Amino acid sequence: MLFIKNLNHSFTTIESLVLLMYGGFILLLILFGWDLLTKYVKADKKTRRDPAYKIFFIIAVAVIGYGLYTIPATINYFFKYDFEGEGFNLLWLIPLQYFLVLLIIIPIGYVCLLILTKKNKIIVYSAALIGIFSIIYMFVLIFIVVNNPNPVIVSIGSANMIPIAIIIAIFGIIDFFGLVYILVVKLAPQKQVRNQVLLGIMGIIIAGIGGALEISQRDPKNWWYVIGVVIELIGFIVMRYFFLSIPSYDEFAWKSGMVELHVIIAETGISLYFKSFKDLENGELNGDLKATVTIPESERRPNSDLVAGGLVGIKGMLAEISGDKGKLENIEIGSKSLVFKQGQVALCLLLAEENLGVYHTLLEELVQKIEENHPNLENFTGNLKEIHIGPLVTEVLGF
Repeated sequence: MLFIKNLNHSFTTIESLVLLMYGGFILLLILFGWDLLTKYVKADKKTRRDPAYKIFFIIAVAVIGYGLYTIPATINYFFKYDFEGEGFNLLWLIPLQYFLVLLIIIPIGYVCLLILTKKNKIIVYSAALIGIFSIIYMFVLIFIVVNNPNPVIVSIGSANMIPIAIIIAIFGIIDFFGLVYILVVKLAPQKQVRNQVLLGIMGIIIAGIGGALEISQRDPKNWWYVIGVVIELIGFIVMRYFFLSIPSYDEFAWKSGMVELHVIIAETGISLYFKSFKDLENGELNGDLKATVTIPESERRPNSDLVAGGLVGIKGMLAEISGDKGKLENIEIGSKSLVFKQGQVALCLLLAEENLGVYHTLLEELVQKIEENHPNLENFTGNLKEIHIGPLVTEVLGF
């Protein structure tokens, strides 16, 4: 009888609209999180260890967690007094909501600190301990309130809840600014992907504004309550659209996918600069050799004999194929890719895990800066002390 009675509860128009939107809100969040998780699961185990995949994994879990959080929140907002009128104790829903919030924000903060403060483990471990103790504390508080339904215990201004509110605020700041910094600056995606991320983050801000308006104006007779929920829904729809429009998280993983960088004189093959980012394991370059060459439409095809001769080796290929009639773009060597960008004199070669678009953009910028800073490079005499490429590599690639 209790459930039938509550189903026949007399809602105001505003409450009915908000309750309906809450149902769509929960569905939207769970679907959004599931879509993000699908991209993570489809990646291989090695790729999942990349910071970009870790970040989107915790975003997916957080979104699903927020959707689940909304379920007890809905019961608390709309049905609590009806159930309590029938003798049920639902006061434990408040600490349960805080418990779920901690489960969402603390792992995000931990991963952000883990990525941003690799050299300072004390900060990471301290944050982890504080987070674990907070979660355990709220879990215990749920059982206390179940057995002793005292409103004072879970009052936001009580000594029991103020420390938790402070921890939630601190981790919330770490989460937001940490995610923004990692996605936009640390992972340094190419411009198009970065813009999609920024628009997705704008969706988070819109949702936050809507959520704040919803909480502050929560009243069954206040239309601002409805407007707040609508704004929050729009924010998450915007976030979902732009985050899912990113074709692959690999575009964020370019730093971890770099193996070796070479800068040489295009015509002579003289090495100007070399940097190794990671060690190659035995057999990693085993496999078929495939080359991609861009040939301008205005030019005739290279002589087939010259192309065949160029395949004898990388040096021959550069000499015969990447001249005036065409520029070598990429060579696949086993599971690796060798990406090329050539200027008037300098040629940059990057050995990487994949042929990502961001590599072509960065190498083009690097070649341009090298030639701008070394105007007499064409007359290079072999004195490497005259060449200062390292700082330019640091400037462009962030290493």
